[in-house]
Amino acid sequence: MVINRTLRYGRIVVSVVAFTAATSGLACYGMLWPRVAAWMESIQLIPATLTLSLTTFVIWLVVTLLFGRIYCSSVCPLGTMQDIIARLRRCGRHDSSKDYHYSPPLNRWRYGSLLIVLGSLMSGWLLYIPALLSPWSAYERIAVNCMRPVVGEGINAFSELGEFMSLWHTPPVTVAIASALGAVVAVVTLIGIGVLAARNGRTFCNTLCPAGSLLSFVSNYAVFKIDIDTDKCIQCRRCEHVCKSACINLTDHVVDGSRCVNCFDCINVCPNDAIRYTTRRKQLSIPMMQQTTTSLTMTSENETIS
Repeated sequence: MVINRTLRYGRIVVSVVAFTAATSGLACYGMLWPRVAAWMESIQLIPATLTLSLTTFVIWLVVTLLFGRIYCSSVCPLGTMQDIIARLRRCGRHDSSKDYHYSPPLNRWRYGSLLIVLGSLMSGWLLYIPALLSPWSAYERIAVNCMRPVVGEGINAFSELGEFMSLWHTPPVTVAIASALGAVVAVVTLIGIGVLAARNGRTFCNTLCPAGSLLSFVSNYAVFKIDIDTDKCIQCRRCEHVCKSACINLTDHVVDGSRCVNCFDCINVCPNDAIRYTTRRKQLSIPMMQQTTTSLTMTSENETIS
């Protein structure tokens, strides 16, 4: 359907623009689009929370209550980075071993990490924990320590092409890396989140990310949700195989709204239009696999006769 494609491509466009704006500000020495990059940081959930920006915090809660975890799917640069890595691994010829599959929620991990972060902030000590788990801080470390040196060396290599490029001249990689410890943490973060994304999609977002855990409480009650029409579903499992959040349970025909990041991939692969982004909650028109009063009575009579 046109609306399904519009939702998906619209989400992709917004996420690419947001990712580019954030990366250009963090990874480029010349601070390309500095105001846009600064604005991107100001609208991130965890930085807004840390700076007591109540307006931004409330806006994201309201948006999530209405539309689900739009923040995670489009505005968070770390989420987009995970999508890019997961997509690269699945490019080319289809391999069923790379399909996603439903997995139960790891509530102890995601709510435990959220409690640890909140406890650290309230106590005023171990503040490196929120900085370590915050999606914006994690991506900032990756961009500054892993991407910026590469960008700088690339600019140095072509600096002789003209006066404009010479303005972007940057120091060597060894000087560009501000801290060896920061570089190690950034590389470990990139490898850890990258491996999780390549194998299982948005695992980090639904296990350790404090922003994702916080928004999951609200998104479970969102007005607009991904819902399965059980009368139309033919159990082809295509939606499950593209769900990077592993939150589509086709055994019970339920989509876990607390983990869904609203990528809209699932609604575009269904051949029977059985899964939609809607305010409605479809119920079975003909109950399946449920014992009725009559069937229970007949079973009891048969057992008595035997």
